[in-house]
Amino acid sequence: MKILVLDDEQIIRQLLSEVLNDWGHQVTAIENGYEAVRLAKQNSYDIIFSDVHMPEITGLEVVTLIRKFDQRVTVVMMDSFPDSLSELAKERGAITCIHKPFALEEIKDIIQEVKEGICGGEKIEVS
Repeated sequence: MKILVLDDEQIIRQLLSEVLNDWGHQVTAIENGYEAVRLAKQNSYDIIFSDVHMPEITGLEVVTLIRKFDQRVTVVMMDSFPDSLSELAKERGAITCIHKPFALEEIKDIIQEVKEGICGGEKIEVS
């Protein structure tokens, strides 16, 4: 799968990149939300893992902008946010949310759900 990882914390980007690459996925990891929007316009990602709290532009703003041109990509928000923010993320277009710190098994489960066409309890289209 083609995956974009967006997080301002280098350790998170590095960990997810290494693990996802080891699992056989094609991964791009970046720290800037505007760059994420630009890359999402140019590439057809299967999954975008995005942090919520970042400088310049939040993950919520990123998913809102991406949904204007791509309804297909699975967006997974990552943060230590309350349930109310989780609901807002879903209203903006995120398919599901995971809380930091997360277990790698959660990431694996999300990828499997995307492969099966179901993620976050909703049917999704997989290219």
